[in-house]
Amino acid sequence: MHELISVADVYEYEQTLLSDALEALWEKTHIQGTVVQLQPKVTAGYRADASVDLVFEDQTYHYIAECKTHVDRKAQVDQIDLKVRQIGAPLMLVTDYISKELATHCHALGLQFIDTHGNAYLRAPGLFVFMTGEKNERKRLSSKAPKGLTNQAALRVIFALLSKPELVSATFKEIAAFSSVALGTAYNVLEDLERRGYLIAGSKHSRKLLEPHRLVDEWVTNFPTTLRTKLNSRRFSAPDPYWWEHIDNAEFHATWGSEVAAAKMFKHLKPSTQTLYVDPMRMSKAINTLAKHIRLRPDPEGPIEILEKFWSPAIESQPGLAPPLLVYSDLLGLLDPRVKETAQMIRENFIEPTIHPS
Repeated sequence: MHELISVADVYEYEQTLLSDALEALWEKTHIQGTVVQLQPKVTAGYRADASVDLVFEDQTYHYIAECKTHVDRKAQVDQIDLKVRQIGAPLMLVTDYISKELATHCHALGLQFIDTHGNAYLRAPGLFVFMTGEKNERKRLSSKAPKGLTNQAALRVIFALLSKPELVSATFKEIAAFSSVALGTAYNVLEDLERRGYLIAGSKHSRKLLEPHRLVDEWVTNFPTTLRTKLNSRRFSAPDPYWWEHIDNAEFHATWGSEVAAAKMFKHLKPSTQTLYVDPMRMSKAINTLAKHIRLRPDPEGPIEILEKFWSPAIESQPGLAPPLLVYSDLLGLLDPRVKETAQMIRENFIEPTIHPS
């Protein structure tokens, strides 16, 4: 990027290591990692690189993250282990690659770790992971070639930028928060956009998206296979096909997507399917609430789909409805001629005015 970066920004940029490691952990184990805070003060004399929450089977595990870009000697591991014992809090080493030998050494010491290849050692009540021997040179060696929208994190960032275009000139920290990604990931995605000709960067916090309509098309093309499939979709059915007209989705922190959202935007559409995006931390509660109120029942072929919400509510333009870009993508994904016209209306009336404000 062509903007001045302070010493603090450089330190935060290194958190891309954490983002890549958490993404690898998710791909290998479906343990969801979230960066809660950067540089938290742990003790009077120690400020960690980050605090992280790991979520697995509705349980949340809190960790302090110690990020090291290169760990290849037992002496380094021993020093980190000593720090863990001095701190007295659950600490997780995050690095680019842990060899099988060092992984075994970490296990013997009880030092938990994750790396960007999917190797991991995690141990807590109800959680045990010990994975070694994974090695992916593509992940280990960061390429400067343009990557495009080929990973979940990039799709999250672009979704936030297209839904709230003024965000493009915000700080990396703000973009990361709105996108629910690590700060380093936000930096990398914007850098990739610039290399690909989608972004022009001037002075600090003065950036502009170029050809956003093409970026919309690329996002819609990649979202179904790259991100949507990772949102733990579950299908259900209910006796009353009009149940969606009588519930308050705010009660369980959900937003409407697809046909129901479109029906609320343009009254003429009659939904034959219902799609809800729910905060991952409230998924079980939402399903239980719906089961009680509308007699929701599991059905692999059912018209009701419930997925994990992946964006910040701050980018929603209408409370209770998914951002128009997602509604548009969902409708196109139905491959139903009945909703094609409505999808085009959403693009013309909601998406285009947002990415090309008058």
